[in-house]
Amino acid sequence: MKGTKRLVCLILSVVLSLGLAAGALAKEYERVVISYTGPQVVAGYDYNTGDEYSKFILEKFNFEFQPVNVPWGDWNSMLSTWIMSQDMTDVGNFNYGDGTHADASNFVSQGLLKRLPDDWKTRWPKVAEVYSKTSLGPTLEELYGGTYFIPRARFFYNLPGDPLANHWSLWLRSDWIEAVGKEVKNHYTIPEVLEIAQLIKEQDPGQVGAALVPISMDNGNAARFFVEANSTYWDTFYKGEDGKYAWGAATPDTLEGLKLWYKAYSTGILDPEYYLLTYEKDMEKFQTLGTAGVSYLGGQTADVENYRILFERRTGFAKDDFLFATLLGADGNYHQRDLINFWGTICFRPDVDEAVFERWMDLMEFTASEEGYPGTQMGLKGVDWDRDANGEIISLVPPGTLLAGAVGEGKYPSLGHVLGSVILWDDLALDNPNIGKQYRDESRALYANRYEFSTPETFVKADWNLWLSFTENLRRARGIDYAVEYSNLVTNASSEEDLVKRYEAWLESQMSLIQPVLDELNP
Repeated sequence: MKGTKRLVCLILSVVLSLGLAAGALAKEYERVVISYTGPQVVAGYDYNTGDEYSKFILEKFNFEFQPVNVPWGDWNSMLSTWIMSQDMTDVGNFNYGDGTHADASNFVSQGLLKRLPDDWKTRWPKVAEVYSKTSLGPTLEELYGGTYFIPRARFFYNLPGDPLANHWSLWLRSDWIEAVGKEVKNHYTIPEVLEIAQLIKEQDPGQVGAALVPISMDNGNAARFFVEANSTYWDTFYKGEDGKYAWGAATPDTLEGLKLWYKAYSTGILDPEYYLLTYEKDMEKFQTLGTAGVSYLGGQTADVENYRILFERRTGFAKDDFLFATLLGADGNYHQRDLINFWGTICFRPDVDEAVFERWMDLMEFTASEEGYPGTQMGLKGVDWDRDANGEIISLVPPGTLLAGAVGEGKYPSLGHVLGSVILWDDLALDNPNIGKQYRDESRALYANRYEFSTPETFVKADWNLWLSFTENLRRARGIDYAVEYSNLVTNASSEEDLVKRYEAWLESQMSLIQPVLDELNP
């Protein structure tokens, strides 16, 4: 009899536990209206009725969505104005960075954003776990004495390393590299690229003729290629071995990068009109016209396949003629400051309705989970994707299906980072079966060699003391447009010797901006 009673109690206990668990998973919500601001909002698109993924999310969490698009170029100014005027939406995606930190600090000090409850990490543990991997989140929490911003992590399940490597890569014509007798590999130093470009110029392996552009880059990307890839602190300050801060523009590595830039420009292997190219026109010469041999742009994870598909479709050349590679400095090392594992931060208006706040936090908890995060890029579970017996993500759609995309092109225009995503696409792209495994493996290898070919001195972690500083002197110094300034030195020089003289004169001319900052950093 006692055994029977124990069995009944055990069964009741299990049933009760299952019931509670089911209740937690199938939470019933009263309907609310949630407004949201961000540049990734598809302008004019009705997320409430637009596609099956957005309808699934809105029905699951029972809310009406009122998204507001802000243009990319006006993202900071418009959202900051609305926050300052206390007219922001319930939820905002704030573009946190060292240039916007002063505004953010002002918002917090004036009580213009919601301070998350002290127990939020226990209530939404998956969001908290993602938050802990962003570096920025915990740093700001310590600074502000509480949580006001939730950074969206670039990587979580597939974090490549700490510090975080950037996704910028060389774009090269592998068929042209082979034709001029050079090795096809996934990493090159700047001098190696210039040597290849010179051979392409001399031999014209693609028979392009007068339209041939060995290296095609706009002004900003040229600065990244020649100077940033050779000089870790090319546009900022750094703490030297003596413990004192110095100006990175004045280092020998920066001058070496400028000399390489001048060599490419003066010999004609760099597009002579590079400084006139508008945004993405350098990409066009490589990817659409097929007249360029080398470019330098974003290109990791999903991009390594998508850009190849576009290349093949637009130029008519085989997609395997498109090579991605890591760019190394003249010293053979990879140079970069920590990308920091976030992009965009979620914040709430200070008087946001508690039900609205909790609903959005629940949504972010779902999109951070193993159940929910694949859907932000792959659509509906059981329709577009699922997991196999080993827990691996599998695709349920025909190859080549465009899930995310513009209205009228993609199956789900709502896919992306608008509907509660706190893990960005960079992460899932390394597991996404809709991207060929060979390309995912290639992307992993590119990330890996950035760590292999670096040192703690050339690939460095964030200096939060500097990153979070926002004195008026530093604000003025950060206003220097290094890409333009360096380009002017290169294009106006008559020789390498003249370049050095112009560079030294330029350094001296900037000291009225630089010295006050050094005095503050080195009291």
